[in-house]
Amino acid sequence: MSNDKLRVDRREVLVGGVGAAGLLLTASVVGAAGAAGGASGRAQAGTLGLGRGQVFDLGWRFHRGPAAGAEAAGFDDAGWRALDLPHDWSIEDLPASEVPAGAKVAGPFNSLAEGRTDSGFAVGGEGWYRKRFALQAPAGGRVEILFEGIYCGSDVWLNGQHVGAHFEGYTPIAYDLTPHLAANGDNVLAVRVRNLGKNSRWYSGSGIHRHVWLDVLPEQARIARWGVSVATQRVTDAGAELELRTRLEGADAGLTVSWQVRDVNGARVATATAAASAELQQPLRVAAPRLWSPESPALYTLETELRRGATVLDRSVVPFGMRIVTFDALHGMRINGVGTKLRGGCIHHDNGLLGAASFDAAEDRKVQLLKARGYNAVRPSHNLFSPAFLSACDRHGMLVIEETFDVWRKPKRPQDYSQHFDADWRADLAAIVLSTRHHPSIVAWSIGNEIPERNTPEGVETQWQLVNEIHRLDPTRPCTAAINGFAGKQVVAGEQTARRGAAGELDQASAVFLDLVGYNYKLADYEDDHRRFPARVFLGTESFPKEAAAIWALTERSPWLIGDFVWTAMDYLGEAGIGGSIVITGKTSNPLAMMSAWPWINAFCGDVDLIGQQKAQSYARDVLWGKSLLEMVVRRPMPEGKTDVPRQWGWHDELKSWTWPGSEGKTLTVSAYTAGDRVDLLLNGRQVASKAVTAADLKQVQLTVDYAPGVLEAVAWRNGAVLARQKLQTLGAAVAVRVTPEPARTGAARGDISHLNIAIVDAQGRALPDAAQNVELSITGPAELLAFGSANPYAVGSFKSSQAQTWQGRALAILRGTGRGGAVRVTVQSAGLQMGTARLFHGHG
Repeated sequence: MSNDKLRVDRREVLVGGVGAAGLLLTASVVGAAGAAGGASGRAQAGTLGLGRGQVFDLGWRFHRGPAAGAEAAGFDDAGWRALDLPHDWSIEDLPASEVPAGAKVAGPFNSLAEGRTDSGFAVGGEGWYRKRFALQAPAGGRVEILFEGIYCGSDVWLNGQHVGAHFEGYTPIAYDLTPHLAANGDNVLAVRVRNLGKNSRWYSGSGIHRHVWLDVLPEQARIARWGVSVATQRVTDAGAELELRTRLEGADAGLTVSWQVRDVNGARVATATAAASAELQQPLRVAAPRLWSPESPALYTLETELRRGATVLDRSVVPFGMRIVTFDALHGMRINGVGTKLRGGCIHHDNGLLGAASFDAAEDRKVQLLKARGYNAVRPSHNLFSPAFLSACDRHGMLVIEETFDVWRKPKRPQDYSQHFDADWRADLAAIVLSTRHHPSIVAWSIGNEIPERNTPEGVETQWQLVNEIHRLDPTRPCTAAINGFAGKQVVAGEQTARRGAAGELDQASAVFLDLVGYNYKLADYEDDHRRFPARVFLGTESFPKEAAAIWALTERSPWLIGDFVWTAMDYLGEAGIGGSIVITGKTSNPLAMMSAWPWINAFCGDVDLIGQQKAQSYARDVLWGKSLLEMVVRRPMPEGKTDVPRQWGWHDELKSWTWPGSEGKTLTVSAYTAGDRVDLLLNGRQVASKAVTAADLKQVQLTVDYAPGVLEAVAWRNGAVLARQKLQTLGAAVAVRVTPEPARTGAARGDISHLNIAIVDAQGRALPDAAQNVELSITGPAELLAFGSANPYAVGSFKSSQAQTWQGRALAILRGTGRGGAVRVTVQSAGLQMGTARLFHGHG
């Protein structure tokens, strides 16, 4: 395909602002030296030597609780627990000493936890980490440590000397260790973490939950951390024109910088060399590039080397993608000239049963699960996600709206980031943008989510500061924000009016400096606001699952509406019970008021549940996004006089099941989602219901049928012809446990993990959709159990035990390599059922 239509020069467009036609343009950017893209399970730290990005995850000791004097090098930590990172102590079983009087406890969850539903009834507290390592600083050299994420308030000591402190729990932080290294090379690093008070509105986890890296450089001269970037300036048939920028520290006249771009096969496709200086700018051309897009996520690698003669002093290796992204109200969003709608979902950072611990394979799995469900975009809410997650988005073609802050100065919780915003926002924002700008998956920056003071004069000034700083750090991407209310809006006699907001423009206080305007739960405002602001580019930054059909009908016909992000794409811990449904007597007109309490632990509003299985709303979305022509689910039978009412972010309790023992003769509700114009229901071959699907139905209808065991079949018609069929069959009794490893590399190193799906099946091997069965797991061979549990939204037990209970017939086991290769055998038993087994082979670590 010719790239003539991509003949565009970034310098000819108002970048980061709105031009006469509302045009915005972004380009790919390469991140800084030392920005790790996730730890390879095979790359484990042994003897430390020269080099960047040495894995520093292994061989730590941990103590949960205060530890007076633990910062001292000579402190006795022999009784502390040995562990390897990443680590989250909030997902571990609550020690008996920390159980409050009168609390109900299930594994890590207790009913009197300070965070209550915010944290999913998990607890924080204080924890200490210590690591002894052998290293002498090179003469004239430099040693730095990089923490990808510590939640939340952390202090770091080396050999008893305080190195630094950091509060924000999701941004990377680096410290220079050189001045404090022991002359004899015997060093002790101590890290105190304090996750105290009510500081988060969701499950945060606690501890060093992401990777740690060590850089050992032979001289003080180096490539500045996150100091390398490359922008795709222009793409034509002749090739891609890149602009490289490199920032150096300690450079002198005897140094040179070289750059190489390699394709996915390692072939060198472009090179350049220049004399070193503090700031370098270098053009580079790549002939016949493969452009990055969600459908074809082609990645290249930029290698930057700082040399003194033939000696390499520092080296940065960063993957990137070449792509041109434009936004305007007339054409919407275009990637490399191709119109693209954001089929998006909001997600939180936790990995379900693993809590906040960021294992590379878990992050990759999350992206693949969502990609398989038709998502092409995610909004990481409301903070920076791990490098491993963003690298997975690059590899799999998942677009990202990267969000920076959930609060500015006005708190949402008493001890949250608002206490540190004034002192830390500039440094934290720089860490976010500079450390991640190499990811081609990131297409926009969000400066905040539902900021309380957004419409005040002070809030407008803060918005201006944040947007200006982001455009300074990265002039290639637009800025947005998730806004749940605009200044000056009111409803009068059914008509929407506007008055002048704090910024002096009609209804613009929250949006005056934004390039793209994000709307949270404002579907009813879209078309009216478009008429008032025709140059505004809209996106739904949060929406209710129940509005999906209406949103996508509008999105598909409106170029100015570039997409939507449902809350949420995947279940997460905390904000417990905002989704799902509740069984009530009578009726309620206020589902928002039906908030949850103990024992709810997860939000339960995702399309995909906590262990990766589809939920009812996901089947509806499959039809909306063209992945399926027909889907059918059945609402769980209710007791006499009871009603199943979805919460505000919820969905009816529906399953892909026609196995409802005890419900014979009861009238059940069947939801059919289809691209057809009529649905027929057949029970055991006899038609029992039929309903037309009109344009107003938006591809979804409900039918009723009296339950009887057998086969329920839905037949979708379009224009008088059968479009699709789907069957649900009454299943037999539970007979066996089935264990199915997910298809992924199963390495032996400590960074490698494997996921195994457990299902309760009948005699024909069919998974029972509603079985609750106690199961017990055992392992032989070089692997250990990292997590075991189900998607049950209630606190029912430990995620660290070898015993669990299936929920809706399913459970998930996660294994971790021990560092040794060999065969691993997993068995799962349940009383009265045939045992399930699986055999894995872990390659050498």
